Amino acid sequence: MKRKFLAMALATVMTASIFVGCGSDKKEGASDKDTTKLVTEIKEPVTIEMWHYMNGKQQEVLNGLIDEFNKTNGKNITVKGVSQGSIPDLNKKVVTASQSNSLPAIINVYPDVVTGLIEGGKIFDLSGYVNSPEVGMAEDIKNDFIPSFVEEVSQWEGKQYGMPLTKSTEVVYVNKTLLEKLGYKVEDIQNMTMDKLIEVSKKAKEKLDIPGFGFDSSSNAFISSLKMDGKDFVEIDGKVNVDNDWVKEYMKFYQENNQKGYLRIPGEDKYLSGPFSNQKVLMYQGSTAGASHIKTDGKFEIAVVEAPVFKDKKNAVIQQGASLFVTNDVKAEQQYAAYEFIKFMTNKENSAKFAVETGYLPVRKSSADTDTVKKAIEKKDSLYGAIYPVAQKSLEYSYYTPAVNNAQSARNVAMEKYDAFMKGDIKDIDTFVKELQADVTTSIGRK
Repeated sequence: MKRKFLAMALATVMTASIFVGCGSDKKEGASDKDTTKLVTEIKEPVTIEMWHYMNGKQQEVLNGLIDEFNKTNGKNITVKGVSQGSIPDLNKKVVTASQSNSLPAIINVYPDVVTGLIEGGKIFDLSGYVNSPEVGMAEDIKNDFIPSFVEEVSQWEGKQYGMPLTKSTEVVYVNKTLLEKLGYKVEDIQNMTMDKLIEVSKKAKEKLDIPGFGFDSSSNAFISSLKMDGKDFVEIDGKVNVDNDWVKEYMKFYQENNQKGYLRIPGEDKYLSGPFSNQKVLMYQGSTAGASHIKTDGKFEIAVVEAPVFKDKKNAVIQQGASLFVTNDVKAEQQYAAYEFIKFMTNKENSAKFAVETGYLPVRKSSADTDTVKKAIEKKDSLYGAIYPVAQKSLEYSYYTPAVNNAQSARNVAMEKYDAFMKGDIKDIDTFVKELQADVTTSIGRK
């Protein structure tokens, strides 16, 4: 079955590799554009659109920063933020627009969506601007940006096709009040092993009649557990790592404890922030960007700790979230305008402001030194203040998934099969492995 995969193994990707020449060759898939003549001046007013998936508070924060840029950029650039609904809605509209050559200047999407667009010559290589002595930001990217965030958008032969913005990782949210009622302190679940997790979860079930733990994302549960053994769910060359002894071991571990009531899956609740807010689960592993959905109403205290790990395995927590990509469906002046807006959004101060007010993580290390982040951390009862130091530690061992064709579809398959196995709809581990292997292979092979 013919598959479309990236040519380069991610293991060889280094942050420094993005600082390539300023583009003496013409862009892949866009031979009619000469990258040696980059526009670095706006002579006439330029308007561009940014398509994204944010809504509610996150959209308000984004629109506020867009308004600020429009008023202060001094280059006659006007940016319009356009929400396209949910992530799947945005993805569909991006694909449709790419087919009619009507993509906006900026799209806020995940790398797997961009893979096909790059192959079709639809995404602009920012390397020329990044390395420009006039308007570049190469040193900042090299020395200040979170390395793994940059590496994720530089998976394509070292080219700088995107810039990180809406980034997050996973942490464990803990009902500290109930935890102490069980006789534990937060210190007892620092650096938590899965064995310790089950010990605490068993007590939660026996004394409080609630599950002790759950993964907010079943696909992340499967993929991160696999990564603890050093394996990618789907490798860059298309190999699917599902049929192995480790998968069988941890899946049976999760199923056994799920059926005992110690663990739970989101199920009909879809996300565990709701049950956690209602004190129906002691703790759960979820995105840092999902913290705004937790509502305690003052009934209990929250603690935040790092994700648990299996004994003798390595810590692994996913980094996720979309990034900003500039397209080739707009004029050169609009591409430059898009680059200037991206620089504005990812500067030290704005990265801090966007992160603190939305729940995402700053994309720069130096944002930690801003008053914005310092005040958020120091603020009493600040959930973001509890999340931030744990997330920063977790990023030291975070991973990102290779941007293979239809990666999101493959993740959906993993979620469906994981949940079915936890509920007992798939009873036999060999059947689980066989079905998951086959369905993921079909998914990533689909054009």
